[in-house]
Amino acid sequence: MTKTPLEDFLTECVAPDPDGGLSVEELYGLYLSWCGLGGFAPVSGRAFRAGLRAADVHIEYRGRRCPGLRMTGPAACDYLVHRELPLAVLEAPAGPQLISHQGPEKVTPLPGRPAAGVRGAVPAA
Repeated sequence: MTKTPLEDFLTECVAPDPDGGLSVEELYGLYLSWCGLGGFAPVSGRAFRAGLRAADVHIEYRGRRCPGLRMTGPAACDYLVHRELPLAVLEAPAGPQLISHQGPEKVTPLPGRPAAGVRGAVPAA
């Protein structure tokens, strides 16, 4: 019997933790990160909840919390880093556009300290 993508997600990204717990929103955000890293098309939030129930993931507190779980793996790192940042817009709406900085800016070193280089410079690949 083949595993479903949701089972793969749970195996790779969720670990038991008796003192832990994740909200369904955190689990879904983690799932979206996992899909993004793996190049998978995510299911809707409703289908995700149904999949959790089918996988015997216990959801309590009026459907808001999954006790005894913690995040793990690369998708967890990706989710934690990017959850506070705004999501990228794939199709930018009409209107003002974001302007990126065109060049490195010089930073004046603190007195008594050597110059550390240029702020915003990206190392060559």
